[in-house]
Amino acid sequence: MTGDKGLMMTTAWEEALARLCAVHVPERDDADLPDELFDRVDDLIDAYGADDVAGIVAEAVEAGRATLEQAIVFLNVAAWSGTDNGASMTLTLDEWVRKADDTLRLGIALHHEYYPLSTSTEMLAKLTEIALRFPEHRAICERRIADRPADQPRS
Repeated sequence: MTGDKGLMMTTAWEEALARLCAVHVPERDDADLPDELFDRVDDLIDAYGADDVAGIVAEAVEAGRATLEQAIVFLNVAAWSGTDNGASMTLTLDEWVRKADDTLRLGIALHHEYYPLSTSTEMLAKLTEIALRFPEHRAICERRIADRPADQPRS
């Protein structure tokens, strides 16, 4: 968006996203995440006005403002930072897995700390298909399939 003088203006959530993307994320999985990361994720959710920040984080990766690894960490933190424990974001991530038409968004969704799709049967079918179509995602698909418990029968 532009102001009266033709200068580029940014929205509050774009500024919050820029601050989040500037946070260093440790490369080691077992390293502690910096407190600043949690603060910046909270700021982004507040500025965006919704718990589901998956789309704007993916766009930041596409624009070269964040790495895939940062995006995965950001969204894992966001799932616990919002008001719905990641429920709205899970809907977006599941949609990305069902569509399976964007390798970046697939990578983000498949590495999110959850079991994609609502049933193990649906997940098995879709992740098997994805593993065949996208060799770069084969290993994570196989891990997710192996780790997911069977669906519990309803009583």
